[in-house]
Amino acid sequence: MRNHKGKLILAGIDLLPAIELGGEAVRLQLPRNMSTYYASLAYTAPAAVVRLVNAPLPGEDEALPESRLRELLNVTDDFRVSAQLIKRGKGRQDSSFLAAAVPQNEVRQLLGMFPSGPPAPASLEVSGLAFVAAFLNARGDECKDQAVCLFEAGESVSHFVFLNNLSIVLVGKLPFGARMMRKKLAEDLGVDDELAASILSDRSINISSSLASVLAPHLKQLTISKDFVERLQGCRISKVYVSGGLCLLPSISEEVGQMLHAEVGQWSPFENIVIENEALSPEMEKQATRFSAAIGAAIGGFQE
Repeated sequence: MRNHKGKLILAGIDLLPAIELGGEAVRLQLPRNMSTYYASLAYTAPAAVVRLVNAPLPGEDEALPESRLRELLNVTDDFRVSAQLIKRGKGRQDSSFLAAAVPQNEVRQLLGMFPSGPPAPASLEVSGLAFVAAFLNARGDECKDQAVCLFEAGESVSHFVFLNNLSIVLVGKLPFGARMMRKKLAEDLGVDDELAASILSDRSINISSSLASVLAPHLKQLTISKDFVERLQGCRISKVYVSGGLCLLPSISEEVGQMLHAEVGQWSPFENIVIENEALSPEMEKQATRFSAAIGAAIGGFQE
């Protein structure tokens, strides 16, 4: 992506094979249309911790010491930690921070994929937080006076973020994704993983009971969080916006809306972005929701 006088421009896009965490770092070979000097990285991190934390912030400080962050996130020295100030407390009130911790070994592996030359890694984020920047770019104006829930559902984990007047008030992680859906469907129907994936994408087969059995326990936590935010903030969550690869499945948005008793909104991370020289093929555009975290990471890179 390029930023030309405040206008975001998509110059190239591609889907590459998945990378397994926990292995040796192998240099990432990018296609020519993805050539660039710097890269903003976002990755699905099942072991990561993401949380909104509150702590006193002395004087004019903008950040907490790493030792204090690790204490608040309950992680050890083998995690890299970072936080962003969300709201400065007044008087004796605590300040609010959006904080994250990721395993150091995963950071080393990801950085090792870019050992020399362009692109040079400029930033690293958890996908479950990176997508928020893409949403604010696409629908920020629409939601500036509302309280909404953002739900990003991926392959192995899902994340939710509650916004009130565009300010983050709660974040959380749910340990389920498309992989768990396929496994449950394969068990219920007695089919292999590949056929289960095809059935998930087919509206003609009623699989609502299998979906509900996987979704219900996790969305119950999301429902409790929604009620908590509404009471704490004195607001009503007007809409749930879904994104992520799992949300390409035709039944997921409907199930989420029914369980949360809320209107579900669809959005594309390519909204309010100029597409350069037909960089976005029709096939890629159909899978737009898959790129929410990637687009958000790129936008965040421009803001650094």
